[in-house]
Amino acid sequence: MKAISLLFAVCLIVLNVAQAETVKVEIVNLKKHLNFSFGIGSKVKLNFTSNQTIKEAIFLGRMVNQDIEAEEFLFLDEEKTRILMIDAKNIEGIRKSRAEAIVRPIDQKGSTCAAYGLFHFWNQMYASGFNQSENLSQMMSSDRTRLQFLEETIDLYYLQNRINLTNIIKQFGKRFGFSCKGHNFKNSKDISDFLFTKAQEGKPLLIDFNIGPDMVSSSYEVKDYENPIAVDPRLWVPRQVGQRNAGGHVIVAAGSFISRGKKKLLILDSDWSEPRVWDLERYVARNSAYKEIGVHSCQ
Repeated sequence: MKAISLLFAVCLIVLNVAQAETVKVEIVNLKKHLNFSFGIGSKVKLNFTSNQTIKEAIFLGRMVNQDIEAEEFLFLDEEKTRILMIDAKNIEGIRKSRAEAIVRPIDQKGSTCAAYGLFHFWNQMYASGFNQSENLSQMMSSDRTRLQFLEETIDLYYLQNRINLTNIIKQFGKRFGFSCKGHNFKNSKDISDFLFTKAQEGKPLLIDFNIGPDMVSSSYEVKDYENPIAVDPRLWVPRQVGQRNAGGHVIVAAGSFISRGKKKLLILDSDWSEPRVWDLERYVARNSAYKEIGVHSCQ
């Protein structure tokens, strides 16, 4: 029995060593952000201490917690179409750089995506370094004030039934020192181009849309490098014309990038604690119900 216990302990040590493998990041093509020196969409090469190398990878952000402390760095392995989440402590080469931040979403319980979307939008504005006044910094400075703000968004949208997101985001924008508005589009290409271009600027976008009856399976596998547990591959996208309307959903676009010539959007969705990727050509297409998509931004 003691021999078995000792063997188990040794296995755990070996496993932990393997999980702690250092990954050195080599920048191939740098993309800058207004407030960060190393932005989402930068091309990199990943060199593992086990001599494994990923030659074509795209940086997808430094994922931070609510206190803006780095938890993981995200990279898209273009060849294997998987997103690697690597613990910040295991990263070398860029860990101390000003890498663009994305906030880990708080995954909701229940149908409160609009309130969480509003919260994540301002949460991401703060993490991205856009603090027009002290009000936003103070709001996001502690668990207590963040919870109060989340409760305020729930109260406004679900209890007071003030469901016009444009009016709500304008109200918050005035408080936080921003000018906010909703945007109208003539066709799906205009929406797709606007989402990609604005997200490239580094400020988040609040997006609301109607969904179909089922989620879609992402073409990108999300893999936690140190923890081999499978991550839910599904995501919500705008319903297609002719699909049954199964209700509305609200998400935040935190950034954009190009992979294999295709425009992609990095999404924060309150149904998951990891980001998702939208293929704009696929999900905001001519056959999608694009007239139902609402887009909101702040300057």
